[in-house]
Amino acid sequence: MHITIEKAINDHLKGEAQKNAHDFIAYLKANDVVFHESDNFFWHPTYKGKDLFTLNVEVNDDGASFDALINLLPSQWENEKFPIEERTKEIIWKNVRPCEIAGCGDCSPGISKNIFGKVFNNLCGCFLGIYDPDAETYNCLKKMFDGIRKDIDEGQVKSGG
Repeated sequence: MHITIEKAINDHLKGEAQKNAHDFIAYLKANDVVFHESDNFFWHPTYKGKDLFTLNVEVNDDGASFDALINLLPSQWENEKFPIEERTKEIIWKNVRPCEIAGCGDCSPGISKNIFGKVFNNLCGCFLGIYDPDAETYNCLKKMFDGIRKDIDEGQVKSGG
């Protein structure tokens, strides 16, 4: 059975989690992001044909969460001199996923990534994992998308995320 991301959010998330997730999806769609129906609760939204990240409505015995798995950052974010709020840096750094945490084993021994001047090693291919974000973290995701969109518009992203 195919399902839209909005239906999955409506069916499985409640309260602020539902509101924040709908707000984020509306923001992406207002900025020309395309979503396709899914049959496994994973969506790979695209902008101008380029993959952005993976979104997942995770449903388990404890309830449900909205997750973002990210393997692409705005190119400016790899520059330690890029002017961005310290809180945004903290949110991103807090959500970095080393291979041993991700547990997939597919990306071992992992990659190294410079994020705002801080080098992380042994990272999973989807090196950021944002699980059940709050409103502040969704705002960070919006900033991230805006930077990736700029890179795509300027031809700096050659393949999907």
